[in-house]
Amino acid sequence: MALLRYQLFLAAGLLLLAVWRAALSRLPALQSSWVVQWIAALLGLNSVAFFLGLSDDYSLDGNESVGAKLLVQYLPLWAVVALGVYALASVVYKVATFGDCPEAASELAGEIAAAKARLRAAGFAF
Repeated sequence: MALLRYQLFLAAGLLLLAVWRAALSRLPALQSSWVVQWIAALLGLNSVAFFLGLSDDYSLDGNESVGAKLLVQYLPLWAVVALGVYALASVVYKVATFGDCPEAASELAGEIAAAKARLRAAGFAF
């Protein structure tokens, strides 16, 4: 039996929350991890922290990365933003690649003409 969409969404959400809780409990170790520091640097979080005044140095030379702290602390927000970007991109893609269906267009035009004829017979004027 396949899982429903909401069940998949809830499972992914619970997994994200579990990862976030584990990351928050290990924040000092993650801040000194070079992988998290480079992910934060690629996302530009060290520069954001510097320009917001949260850090005096936005390089990766220090022992702790403020960008990594921003990455871990706001992980649910980043997930919601990523979900929104994905939703917007998928809608734009589907609209851009929407195919024409001439048979349905002619059928709809016929139904509109029939509805107008019935309304004219009922006394409506167009």
